[in-house]
Amino acid sequence: MQTRKTKIIVTLGPSSWDDTTLKRLFWEGVEGFRFNFSHAEYSVFKELVQKIRALETPRRPATLIADLQGPVVRLGSFEPKPVKPGDKVVFSFGETGEGIPVPMRILFETASLGDVLYVEGGRLAFRVEENLGDRLITVALMDGELKPRKTVAVRGKEYPLPSLTEKDVSDVKFAVENGFDSVALSFVRSEDDLRRLKELLFDLKAEEVKVIAKIETKSAVERLDSLLALADMVLVARGDLANFYNLEEIYRVQEEILRKARLRGKPSIIATQLLESMVNNPVPTRSEVVDVITAVKMDADALMLAGETAAGKYPVEAVSWLKRIIIEAERLDTNPQRHEPEDHYEAIAKGVTLLSDIIGGKILAFSERGNTARRLAKFRPSREVIVYTSSPNTARYINLLKGIKAVYDPTLNKGSPNLFSELLAKATRDGYVAVGDIVIFTAGRRRESTDLISVERVGT
Repeated sequence: MQTRKTKIIVTLGPSSWDDTTLKRLFWEGVEGFRFNFSHAEYSVFKELVQKIRALETPRRPATLIADLQGPVVRLGSFEPKPVKPGDKVVFSFGETGEGIPVPMRILFETASLGDVLYVEGGRLAFRVEENLGDRLITVALMDGELKPRKTVAVRGKEYPLPSLTEKDVSDVKFAVENGFDSVALSFVRSEDDLRRLKELLFDLKAEEVKVIAKIETKSAVERLDSLLALADMVLVARGDLANFYNLEEIYRVQEEILRKARLRGKPSIIATQLLESMVNNPVPTRSEVVDVITAVKMDADALMLAGETAAGKYPVEAVSWLKRIIIEAERLDTNPQRHEPEDHYEAIAKGVTLLSDIIGGKILAFSERGNTARRLAKFRPSREVIVYTSSPNTARYINLLKGIKAVYDPTLNKGSPNLFSELLAKATRDGYVAVGDIVIFTAGRRRESTDLISVERVGT
């Protein structure tokens, strides 16, 4: 059976919190678990982290992602209200009041006559007919049901709020205290947003926690190159990008983000509505299958499910289907594009990849901080790549790299004169290589380097 290279991340929620479902998701092969801090329940999250860590093994790392809420505006509390096109709907400032309450004044300061409000990621849309300061008189543009606590955005506009809110700071502290591996920063607009998060992690003595830049604003797309220089990973949040780009433009924007991430050797994640119909149905639609195949062929490192596993009726089935589609897409995509190296360390990594293709060898590597693994992943080796590391944090980071099998072994030492022999012995013991296999070893002698290559045929 073909080995899957593209990684799978699931969002945890009420549909997947129970022990049985959590275990089934893990053993279905899920590599990453996203915790949505927009709905943070610290006691539940803490228990889930403990359960996942209990499932984790040295050969099956689990990457935990804390997804921060960021500067969003949400509706207040009210009874769900059905709407249809042409209905007049009033949004009013405060926790209660006429129409639909909105407890944040920034919405009323941002929206203007003729603007379109998107509620719940665009599931509902309302055109602003009048702004009375503390009330917006709007007309509904589509059928649906307004529900409390859902997000509301102004099409094409960004709220002038800090990307790292007070709530986010508290959530980051909780994530660090409970051993999360990555923090995803929402609505990134500039390099300063990422710097502030990195400074907070530094102050918390958690520099090993990776920073994921969520690309979901026009500013982020326009400043993508400089953001990639600072971020450890990027996430394409297609739902919020639709607030700034026409639907027909999303394909181009997604492709641009993924291409530039590959050029910088940074892992990429695609999220939003991959198999959304599976929230209520046990089988995906044909268009969803095509969308997933497109995402794989665009060379994303990982695909993320959201409502499908957090609130859907079929969380395990959604992962099973995603696996099936990914494997078929990778079977069809036999000639991935390989970019040019940016430095001599990347040149060595590319050389290892090409050599592996030419002689049919498996790649066996040691990566102390993840740089060797990241460089190898950039050039998308067609053969198996097994990367050992003596750091659990590194194992959980490279666990999300496309085509990389991460293995944690604390007994390994980069400074050992017999490192390659030790790696081969462990890989043979673990069943990754067998007698007769050709193995290409690579590692770095110095920190953050990749500068060693050795080739060997496994003997008796």
